[in-house]
Amino acid sequence: MSESPINSSSSSTKIRTISENNAEDSAAPSSSSQRVPSEASSNILVLYYDCLERIFSLLSLEDQLNFSRSNREIECMFRNYAQRKYKHITDRLEESDLEYLVEQVNEHVISYESLSQPSYGDEEKLRLLGKHCPMLRRLRMTFMRVGWEDLNQLKNLNTLDAFIQFRIFYVYEKFFLNLSENLPCLRKLVLEAPGYSGKELHVLKKLQHLEIGHFCNLDAKSLVDCCIKMKNLHFLKIGRWPNNLTNKNLSAIVANCRNLETLEFTCNELLNNVELERVCDLPRLKHLLVVLQRLERPGLIEGLVRRTGTPLESLIVFDSYLCKEHIEHICNITSLRELWVASEDDDFNVEHFMKLKSLEYLHLEMDGITNKQLLELVLGCPRLRVLNVLDCPNINSDFISLLNRSSKKLKETNREKITIYLNGSYVDWEENSSFKIDNIHIINGYLKSSILIEKEFDIP
Repeated sequence: MSESPINSSSSSTKIRTISENNAEDSAAPSSSSQRVPSEASSNILVLYYDCLERIFSLLSLEDQLNFSRSNREIECMFRNYAQRKYKHITDRLEESDLEYLVEQVNEHVISYESLSQPSYGDEEKLRLLGKHCPMLRRLRMTFMRVGWEDLNQLKNLNTLDAFIQFRIFYVYEKFFLNLSENLPCLRKLVLEAPGYSGKELHVLKKLQHLEIGHFCNLDAKSLVDCCIKMKNLHFLKIGRWPNNLTNKNLSAIVANCRNLETLEFTCNELLNNVELERVCDLPRLKHLLVVLQRLERPGLIEGLVRRTGTPLESLIVFDSYLCKEHIEHICNITSLRELWVASEDDDFNVEHFMKLKSLEYLHLEMDGITNKQLLELVLGCPRLRVLNVLDCPNINSDFISLLNRSSKKLKETNREKITIYLNGSYVDWEENSSFKIDNIHIINGYLKSSILIEKEFDIP
């Protein structure tokens, strides 16, 4: 939830004082738009509704709530404003303020995100949501105690981002069984549960999107059970793959996840002997994100190049520096719309990237790349929309000059706007954080995450 800028305390105090002094004059609600201001009147309610809405927008959320409480007529106006403004609540409020806000917005609240550290305090907030927000679709919250009656009231919930930590392990099983029985619309689960093995998670048969965090101690059998039972699973992200994963387990996952479109996983050293290239046999795989300490099995890349079925659109390889030959192989996957690769090999050829005619988002960790090579990439990939260069000490202000001199050629490609991120460069930014050259925006900084996966796989 985006909050309005915080106004000075003196301004908000003055507004509250005016409204409090005139509370008796406004005991009976009426439309502010009907009022005609009087020269002698100091009553703030003579303002048109648009003016009051502007006042709301200039106040912090806390001041908005205090202002609203000061007068029944102002509260009515705030209610209309809040029901449009606060459909998505990111909670930084005291409990009493949150209760007042959800009472005003009630069934118009679509999503709620708790920003507090994992604690027992979320339980009272859940009670408020269960009571006032029956149309809530997305929820982020901590669960640390037994008793989920308030959660069960959220029958329209389709996305749950949960940090759970129970003292007794069988309570985890009861929690997921409760979700399966009482939340019929649940389709997306983002789970962080330290030490949890994943047992009985498979009861959530209707899930389409499953993310399991790094701190879960996931068991291979539990993961296989999920893949067997969740027939409509489209998105699977595993923060830490099970240490006891075998080729048989992996084959079972591939055999049962026939609808899987996105796969994200972290490979640890214990999986070096597992044939990870088997994931290339997933028939509908469109997006693959892997975190590799080093590429022990080049068959994974070779399998991606040879695979048939749905064309691969995203390949994100984090934390692994690839050799020139590996990158050349990857550039043969001509269907790619997004690519993230890293290399310490100075002897690479940017011409291989020119094969990727569908490429829209390119992330490079190649500290050897030069001004000329970077320009060749911009000119040679006509559909490129984002070029994210994470480490480029050889790039300097000459690159800006090259772009200026090539502006005519760039216009001839009829490309849309392109954004170039340069991190660790020696461009003279002249105390600016960015430059613009026609439809090119050059930014001093970098992107930390991929783009296409986030765009395409959000449950509405």
